[in-house]
Amino acid sequence: MSGKRISRAIFSCAVVLAFVLVGVASAEKKSKAKKDTKTAAAPADAADPLRAQLEGKSPQEKIDALNLMIDDGKATREVYFHLGNAKFESGDAAGAAGAFEKAVEMDSTYFKAIVNLGLMYDEQQNFTKAIETFEHASRLEPQNPDVWSHLGNTYTTQGNHAKAAELYRKALAIDPNAVHALYSMGVAFADAGIFREAVQYWTRVKELDPNGELGKNATENVELVKKYLIP
Repeated sequence: MSGKRISRAIFSCAVVLAFVLVGVASAEKKSKAKKDTKTAAAPADAADPLRAQLEGKSPQEKIDALNLMIDDGKATREVYFHLGNAKFESGDAAGAAGAFEKAVEMDSTYFKAIVNLGLMYDEQQNFTKAIETFEHASRLEPQNPDVWSHLGNTYTTQGNHAKAAELYRKALAIDPNAVHALYSMGVAFADAGIFREAVQYWTRVKELDPNGELGKNATENVELVKKYLIP
């Protein structure tokens, strides 16, 4: 393909970390195409004043500020959540996982942290823990399509494409406009060499998310497929 690769976009922080990692709200690797994005950003609302406090800081400045809160005995689940996001931003997936684990230890129903923890396990190829964590999240919010899509991505990475496709379909049954699931279905078809179907899914992502990372990756993928792979 003339040195070109289809983009397997990574998923929400806003991979770890659409919350800045996950791109899921509390209601929220490699083959031919970019995988879904792995990032999560905490929602900007009154329930999360830390986000405003950390706005504009570098990842290391965020880490230093949050560690100071912990040292001062002011650790909360939100402190560990944002610490996980900051560590992911700094490139420390293992450290991010450790911070999200602490947030979940403090509140086993803390959905955002659970999803981001699953993403970090997947990032480290700890697939057993990733699956367990996403399944935990799915029990908390079974109508959240992004959870099923992330779980499907983990199965895709392991090569279990049939299970992954089942989970993407489940996500799309909940929300036919779920961009993560649509994007990942496109990747699944591209991996199987069924490029016209892949283009259909990615075109829908372009329409739904024209200015987002997934939309941009979908646009790139469609252009490459049409140029190199579809006669």
